[in-house]
Amino acid sequence: MDFQYQAANAQGQVLSGQISATDERQAMRLLQQQNLTPISVTSITTKSTAGQASSKKASSRDKTLAMQELTTLLNAGVPLAESIDSISVAHVSTAIGAAFAKILVALRGGERFSQALRMAELDFPTYLYQLAEAGELTGKLGHALHTAVTQMEYEDRVRQEMRNALTYPAILVVSGIAATLLVFIVVVPKFANLLKGNTANIPLLSQWVIGTGMFVQANLLWVGMGSLALVMGAAAALRNPIMRGRAMESLVRLPLLGRWIIETEMGRWASMLSALLENRVPIITAMELALNGIKISALRNSMQQVLREVRGGTRFADALATNRALEATGINLVRVGERSGELAPMLRALSALYENTGRDRMKRFLLLLEPIAILLIGSVIGLIMAAIMLAVTSMNDSVS
Repeated sequence: MDFQYQAANAQGQVLSGQISATDERQAMRLLQQQNLTPISVTSITTKSTAGQASSKKASSRDKTLAMQELTTLLNAGVPLAESIDSISVAHVSTAIGAAFAKILVALRGGERFSQALRMAELDFPTYLYQLAEAGELTGKLGHALHTAVTQMEYEDRVRQEMRNALTYPAILVVSGIAATLLVFIVVVPKFANLLKGNTANIPLLSQWVIGTGMFVQANLLWVGMGSLALVMGAAAALRNPIMRGRAMESLVRLPLLGRWIIETEMGRWASMLSALLENRVPIITAMELALNGIKISALRNSMQQVLREVRGGTRFADALATNRALEATGINLVRVGERSGELAPMLRALSALYENTGRDRMKRFLLLLEPIAILLIGSVIGLIMAAIMLAVTSMNDSVS
């Protein structure tokens, strides 16, 4: 937020200018730090600018960068209130700046940082609040938040990898549909004109292809509007968490892609559980929080059963083995971690193992996807062209 000010300097001269701050009180304090005596401070931020700042939500990447900035300041020895104040000023007129300004107000009102963080309503992952509480209890808030930021960056990276992996198939599918429509709209009607409507003696496949092409050309506007509606409907459905979850459940059933999604989920679970345990969060609470990050229903049900058995006194590795929640390598790492008291590092190693395995599997999937997609698209277009050629040769045979 920008303010117009008038202030007197040490020589008694009245100066005027602009200054950025979260509120009027902070603007006056900033002027005093410059050895100026405030006379008047007036907000000059327009309503439209304020409305734009409040209406634009902070993205996942924005929230990760803000927490990374806070962690860096804390680990550098900057006091908590001063760090939050600095971030709110640096991101003024954005959703991040407004949220950190709320955190600062709550801290000055006597709230704990973890509670003030919840009051900011930035929709952080649940484990961030838990790690913030653990950091407050141990006196290592900077380290705890650094662990949370590492986990947030890992999840952002996983989401980006999944998005990248699914973007390429989407482009291939769209290209194939566009090429097929082009053939129906441009090529098929030209051959239909050559046939002059005499389709009685041509094969059934040719009749179907030519009829479809003529229908698409005659109803091009409606076909285009219908296709656009389908695309917009699919995009809206994927923004819905329930529909997105159902789509993910469907993708899990695919041979190669499904295995990669499962390994990605398990890697995220192991990474989150490791991060919580490293900051002395009790294992039951850590397992509950890590369970919230699992999106696949089969894995979630398996881990819920593991949690129930651990609550009943079963060792973690034995519960995982009984429910076949992990492969033999993962169970062995957990068992060694339990016996040595180094469960968190072993889970971190398990997460890295899943991440590397999943990345290799994704590369194999993409290598197979390109030739398969090209073959499918080529087969469809080839079938259409074959139907047209059959129609032409049939007409020639009938004429002769």
